Amino acid sequence: MTTRYDLIVVGEGIAGLSCAAEAARLGLKTAAFEAGFFGGLVVNVNELHRFDEADGLSGMDHATRLASANKKAGVSSVQAEVRAIRPVDGGFEVDAGNGTFNARCVVIATGASLKKLGVPGEATYEGRGVSQCADCDGPMFTGAEVVVAGAGDWALQEARVLAQECSVVNVVHEGDALVACRDYVDAARAEPKIRFHAATTIESVLGNDSGMTGLRLRDAHGTRRELPAAGLFVMTGLDARSALAPAEVLRDEQGCLRVSNDLETAVPGLWAIGLVRSGFGGWLADAAAEARRVASLVKARMG
Repeated sequence: MTTRYDLIVVGEGIAGLSCAAEAARLGLKTAAFEAGFFGGLVVNVNELHRFDEADGLSGMDHATRLASANKKAGVSSVQAEVRAIRPVDGGFEVDAGNGTFNARCVVIATGASLKKLGVPGEATYEGRGVSQCADCDGPMFTGAEVVVAGAGDWALQEARVLAQECSVVNVVHEGDALVACRDYVDAARAEPKIRFHAATTIESVLGNDSGMTGLRLRDAHGTRRELPAAGLFVMTGLDARSALAPAEVLRDEQGCLRVSNDLETAVPGLWAIGLVRSGFGGWLADAAAEARRVASLVKARMG
């Protein structure tokens, strides 16, 4: 038996949870699908910057609050991986691991995953020095020297978190300059424990039976050296989780879904919000705002 909805939201990160909440408030029969744990990347962040509506809660606590409110509002939360979204008969068929579901409209809010470096030793020492969550694993490196790979907002946030626990935090990035927002750059440069290594590439992760022991680096002149470190936090960028979108949906060079000014894809009735879409602003406040906007557009489309 096929279950039918007005709206299916694929992904229960902050964007997806917020969109489903607004859709339910507007009276739409709504389902939200999530293959993993609700909340997305923010569940590993203790302090949500520039996001007043979280009321000072951690990422996990705010996501839990949203998910609980959605359940009370009547949103069907389906724990299943969406394998495909197919336009059919003026609506959509959503193929999930536990069945097929139909909806008049679909919002893709699948977010993104953190990129890996793809260098020798990274996979070998994952969980034994290599991490992607300072709030989770920082206390394991109290008093130790660590490395953050990356030059953006997330990398500098991680570096500042680690500076509370570690003796030295080395920020290694391949470009000549940091690409984070100005206040993050200023705060990181003001922290005496943080050291910057510009125009530097991580070639491999070094270690032994006990875990990671350091990195092999190469600078812009081709000079190689080893940097002793107990931990490596990889924050070099994001990969959009856009594979399940129909082939008719256009992608940009990074694989993000292209959308109109109303955040609708090239397939009528199919929207994309948050990190999975091209041109996303990057902040949680942006995700929540566009999530609610799209829910209103879906409601207007249905009349």
